[in-house]
Amino acid sequence: MAALSAADLPVRSRLLETRWQDGKLVLRGYAYIRNLDASVRRRSLKAAVLTSGRRRLLLPLRTVPAPEATDASDQEQHCYDWSGFEITVDPARLRRGGRWSAGQWRIGVTVATSGVVRTTEVRAGDTGSAASPAPLPLGDGMRLVPSFDAGRLRLGVEPVDVRLAGHRALDDDTVELRTLNGGKEQPHTLRLTHRASGTFLEYPAVCRPADPAGQPGSVVTSRFSLADLTAARAAFDAEAHEAPEAPGGSVVWDVAFTLTDGSTRIAVDPSAPQGRYAGGPGRELVLGATPAGDLELRDRTPRPVADHVEVLADGSLLIEGELPAATAAGAELVLRHGTHRARTVFPVTSHGDRFSITFRPVEAAPAEGRWHLHLRTKAAEDAERRTADAETPVHVAPSAFPALPLLLAGGDLALDRHRHDRLFLDAGPAVAPEDRGPYRGRLLRERHYPRSRARALRDTVLYSSFEGRQYSDSPRAVHEELVRRDAALDHLWVVRDARVQLPPTARAVIHGSAAWHEALARTRHLVTNTHLPAWFERRNGQRVLQTWHGTPLKRIGHDLAGTLCADLPHLWPQPGRGHQWDVLISPNPYSTPLLRQALGYDGEVVETGLPRTDVLFADDRDKLAEEVRNRLGLPAGKRVVLYAPTQRDDRVYDDRHYRLDLALDLAAAESALAADHVLLVRAHPLVADRVPVNGGGFARDVSGYPDLAELLLVADVLVTDYSSVMTDFANTGRPMLFLTPDLDHYRDTVRGFYLDFEGRAPGPLLRGTDDLIGALRDLDSVTRESAERYARFHTAFCPLDDGLAASRVADLLLSDRA
Repeated sequence: MAALSAADLPVRSRLLETRWQDGKLVLRGYAYIRNLDASVRRRSLKAAVLTSGRRRLLLPLRTVPAPEATDASDQEQHCYDWSGFEITVDPARLRRGGRWSAGQWRIGVTVATSGVVRTTEVRAGDTGSAASPAPLPLGDGMRLVPSFDAGRLRLGVEPVDVRLAGHRALDDDTVELRTLNGGKEQPHTLRLTHRASGTFLEYPAVCRPADPAGQPGSVVTSRFSLADLTAARAAFDAEAHEAPEAPGGSVVWDVAFTLTDGSTRIAVDPSAPQGRYAGGPGRELVLGATPAGDLELRDRTPRPVADHVEVLADGSLLIEGELPAATAAGAELVLRHGTHRARTVFPVTSHGDRFSITFRPVEAAPAEGRWHLHLRTKAAEDAERRTADAETPVHVAPSAFPALPLLLAGGDLALDRHRHDRLFLDAGPAVAPEDRGPYRGRLLRERHYPRSRARALRDTVLYSSFEGRQYSDSPRAVHEELVRRDAALDHLWVVRDARVQLPPTARAVIHGSAAWHEALARTRHLVTNTHLPAWFERRNGQRVLQTWHGTPLKRIGHDLAGTLCADLPHLWPQPGRGHQWDVLISPNPYSTPLLRQALGYDGEVVETGLPRTDVLFADDRDKLAEEVRNRLGLPAGKRVVLYAPTQRDDRVYDDRHYRLDLALDLAAAESALAADHVLLVRAHPLVADRVPVNGGGFARDVSGYPDLAELLLVADVLVTDYSSVMTDFANTGRPMLFLTPDLDHYRDTVRGFYLDFEGRAPGPLLRGTDDLIGALRDLDSVTRESAERYARFHTAFCPLDDGLAASRVADLLLSDRA
């Protein structure tokens, strides 16, 4: 192995938390030398030095665990769990000769690991107090202000000459500021400086001596005009000093007093409430504090500002705060994912200019990632405008900063702030902290999994549907058949997170956890509809049934060669994993050779039919359909249209999250069809985005419904494109329409087909929303014209679907075949 060079050994540091404790600043974070192990305390020796000019102070530092460092390093070879530090800064040590002296201080951390020594500065975190620390009054007219310069922590000892004492509206246009001046010079004017352009407005400052019983110095009173600020904002937009304001954006003014030589900022007590004044139609002017604790003025759309956050006894999250009454009426809380176009909506209770939100984050079951809190008003009816123009971020008042981060659901969820004062919900992985990250994942597969394989097999069945994304598909049908038979087996189900709801007959095993690795090693039977991990090895006595997830109509696996998918790293090359299975379930004779070829499988194939279609033949299917209708709240007398397009492989966020790409114009469909139709929209399981329905009742997002098969029971018409769900639905005999505006691109570039799709599709191929609306309006004619093709399609692809496929698979699983 080649020796590591100095360039291979940079030092990494990050601040995780700042807090004031007993008048001292405590900094918690981590620092490590990359590629050098810090798995035990003695391998990570650290020291911290505070520097200002020629002054150097050695700071108390404790080495503490920081598993976050290993997880965030995004590599699997090295452990940095003991790279954590806790540094204590006593402001009293910054005095010189017993007096405060203004100046900037830098904090350096020196790390020694395996004989290598490196020094770094403490780098900012990206959320909460690690990104926006609070200042601390020091007394004697001074304060300590933590800040960041190019991401590096600085501690500033600063004089506080002027402090805000109060503010009030004198009339609809005039706001008065009352400040206390302890500086040597009396202010001349109040200056409001537009941060983006540098343009300023000035107003007189009136100084008078402080009351004899009050603070020393003087009281400075100044007044400014709200109309001036509104007019200035309009002028700035017209002169393009800044881009036209985005919905909910802010125009920021710095507030200071001018002096004979320079100016002085106005300090604000963090516990003081913000001042909120009307700023014209749909605007407010807010007096508040910068992260450094100085007065600023923001001209913005009215925003909710939370001043109280709390976890209730039942695990619910309570958020309370201020919002202008006119805005609060009928508002909703929107949790919006920071990366994907996914969102969850909750009602908001308003009382005058106060709002209250109570919801259970666990029940919301947000996917992993950051969920930003927004308030959505009822002002706009259009779905796209309601999710953008009418939404404003939820801010948090500085007085509530100490309550954050607020841990929920045992620590898997946390309410915190970013961008200084905006609330977000951080949903961590469902995997326990001790199993998270690439490094610990490697240990699980290289150590824990082999050790577990050496232990005896257990009489369990491990089911996996879409790699833990759902309780659905053919694995569900097989599970329910085995339960019906009262087989002497324990049933384990792979889940990625709490969104997968299981029946009492199955026990959850979290994907990626130690329990998951052990289950893969020790379960006697395994039923999956997708690939297993590349490192999985089927052992003697273990039965692995691959049900796959539908009839292959579009190309898959090795047959993607020559398509766009061949160049997409999340799809190609797909290593052959057929050796992991001992039986491949084929839904029909057509599929058998295609699955063998595409999946690189040369073992036993059994043609059983597709177990997930059994529900369409069940004796109680009408009863189940009625239950599904009631669950979804479908109105009687309206035609139910299920729109279930497949994913687009060239529209992805990453290998696990696809983008939503709807060919259907939902607004146009609603306008034309809402009177007598209901539209159920089902995104593919890999799609991370939510369907942008407007809540009016016509279009319903059923992507989160547990099982697609149950939706087929209630659908009067299926609208799809290239999804294999068409072969399932053919068993119902009900009409199918194919919305395929990108057919040429999909066929010739993205995926391609195994069959002559245009010639064999069991329904018309439609190029746009208008064509679909027309087909639904004349469905009887469309059905007659497609009848012959429909019948041929059913004969070719559904010959074995009879409601007993899961029974045949269960027979295989329980047989003595190896």
